[in-house]
Amino acid sequence: MKNQPIQPARRIGELQPYAPPARDPRIMLTLDNNEGAPIDMSILKVLREIEPKTLTRYPDQSSLEAQIAESFGVDPNRVVITNGGDDAIDRVCRAILNPGDAMLTHTPGFVMIPRWAQLAGATNRTVDWLEGDFPRDAFLDAIDDSVRLVSIISPCNPSGAIVPKDDILAIAEKCQAVGAVLMLDQAYIEFADEDPIGSVIDFANVVIVRTFSKAFGGAGLRVGYAIAPEPIATWLRTVGGPYPVASLSIAIASAIYKRREKRTPIIEQTRFNRDTLIETLQSQGIKAMESQANFVLARFDDAASVHAQLLDQGISVRRFRTGSVIDQYLRITVPADTIQLNQLLNALDAIGAIP
Repeated sequence: MKNQPIQPARRIGELQPYAPPARDPRIMLTLDNNEGAPIDMSILKVLREIEPKTLTRYPDQSSLEAQIAESFGVDPNRVVITNGGDDAIDRVCRAILNPGDAMLTHTPGFVMIPRWAQLAGATNRTVDWLEGDFPRDAFLDAIDDSVRLVSIISPCNPSGAIVPKDDILAIAEKCQAVGAVLMLDQAYIEFADEDPIGSVIDFANVVIVRTFSKAFGGAGLRVGYAIAPEPIATWLRTVGGPYPVASLSIAIASAIYKRREKRTPIIEQTRFNRDTLIETLQSQGIKAMESQANFVLARFDDAASVHAQLLDQGISVRRFRTGSVIDQYLRITVPADTIQLNQLLNALDAIGAIP
């Protein structure tokens, strides 16, 4: 008998492993991944307080879940700590979607959301939204009985635009009417003008996803969390691994969260620098989109050339290679450090990107 070739599950399709860009040794200023400004070094003292025997035991994330729950005034059973916000989104897809179900989101958006929906066996539907107001009517019309999960990213990656609170509420209500879950990805919400969480946190079909990777400066910790109605939170725990986050990460995340008010000046400086970057680019005729995140999406006549020339100056920004209109744009993480912002602006000026 001839051996048959081994095939992956059909739902993998043409997907390839997620591959972050290789780190170029020329890079001195990293502005391509939207990481937050570094944490205060004093927070690391919690590592010295950890007893060695702690590392012989499996992690306990319940204290961090209780800490977050208290800050939002919800039961700790509703908070699920995950391996970054990515893990939370993956769990929502696996907990809610059946093979053949539909997931609805907007595009361009966070590339991993439709990927995880596909890996859950679902089909992806999208509504285009790169510029202008959120397409509320088109989005609501797309929510029908075949849709089991709806995903909104606000502030949106990569545009930095927000979905207005009234639109979020209308979508949550439409989801309720058809028996769908609304997943609200708020990875960048700390940089926005308004946080709508108080209006949606008590919906029976809304899952809120947040992370320590952006405003809290803890991307290397890989800590995220979901706030969900208790039944859905139980499902998220069911589909996840038993110990998704290491004890050391939990300890540092807890220390960061206790001192989160001390991040306010860094967040405010990032917002100020963001507006400065937008105003500078727009004043020179460059199409820079209004943003409520810690990055700016800007259109250049030759985005590939600007990207390459910035690399030559030791600065990395995000270039897209999708074959769509977004490829004409660069996404630039806004540094919280004003010296670094000036370094970026000077580099753009030197290469003629700012006319």
